[in-house]
Amino acid sequence: MNNYKYIGAVVMIMVALLCGTTTVEAQYLRERGLVREGNRNFVKNNFRTSFNRYNSALEHDSTNYEALYNRANAHHQLRRATPEDSTLLAEHTYRMYEDIAADTLLTKKQRAEVLRNLGESLFNEQKFEAALNTFRESLRLNPEDKETKYNYVLTKRIVDQKRSQQQQNDNQDNNQNQNNQQDNNQQNNNQQNNDNNNQQNQQNQNNENQNQEQNQEQNKSDEEQNKEEPQEQPQQDNPQQLNSDKERMLDAIQAQEDKTQDKLKDKKKALVIPGKKNW
Repeated sequence: MNNYKYIGAVVMIMVALLCGTTTVEAQYLRERGLVREGNRNFVKNNFRTSFNRYNSALEHDSTNYEALYNRANAHHQLRRATPEDSTLLAEHTYRMYEDIAADTLLTKKQRAEVLRNLGESLFNEQKFEAALNTFRESLRLNPEDKETKYNYVLTKRIVDQKRSQQQQNDNQDNNQNQNNQQDNNQQNNNQQNNDNNNQQNQQNQNNENQNQEQNQEQNKSDEEQNKEEPQEQPQQDNPQQLNSDKERMLDAIQAQEDKTQDKLKDKKKALVIPGKKNW
């Protein structure tokens, strides 16, 4: 009796194992079928259907590397094909690749491939600096990947050009700032000079006004003083008086001249000596 119970228990265990194995196999087959269906749609550029099939496969096994990797690629291509869809964010694509690359079970070659696709996604968003660093890390893991080498060289050329252009812009900005500073200084100096000149002109005008006021006060004071003290009126010459004076002066001169002539005649008479004969 006990033997029958033991045999029955073993049979039940075997049946359970067989049923469990069948369930696991069915789940695996379903997962693989979804991944293959996603791959077929990806090749046909049906990226939305492909993305959904990979999501369904991951519901059966969230660690499936192929489903994770291809889902990230499908999301990247779907964004490029439908840029008008605002629900498809570039950050979601980046996060998918980064989560895959963080898996420590990946080989170097697998991680390098994931980083290469992440770099391409960054490049398409014109995040060239980040893309360059990602391609560099991918090459460090797999130096023989020709596609990554090409992407790295192309991205580095773009980054170098942008850095050079940025340097030129910075230099131009610095020169412009210096010129603006010089212009501002010149304007300030001119304004200061104008202010000084205006101040000096105002001071001169004030001094002139003050002098005028003082002169006016002085003139007013002189006028008042002249009114108080009568001034002597200059004597005016009488023409008849002048003629009479001239006649008297001429008569006096003529009289003096006559006297002089009389004296000369008297001297001549006094000097006459009677002549004597010599024989």
